[in-house]
Amino acid sequence: MQITLCIITTIYALLSLAAACAQAKSERKPFPAAIMITGSILLIAAAICNITSLPIDFIPALLGSIAICTAAILNGLKSGQLHITHHIIRIAISLILIIGFALL
Repeated sequence: MQITLCIITTIYALLSLAAACAQAKSERKPFPAAIMITGSILLIAAAICNITSLPIDFIPALLGSIAICTAAILNGLKSGQLHITHHIIRIAISLILIIGFALL
């Protein structure tokens, strides 16, 4: 179960990182992209902490998830196209990951 959590977390973090890098290239003020990149790095750090059995894996998972969701909402508000379903799914995935790190 631990490996599955880390693989899913890493995939989610890498997808968020790819989206943030694409956005950073297309914007003059890439502040939300920087937040999402930071969140992605924190999620990858949480997976590494979990694999190495460090007890602090919950903290970077929580902070990284909050950063990714916040950046996505800021992007939606900034573009004027806030897709509620997209953000609900993103928040649900983040909550599942956070709960997984808290329980393992």
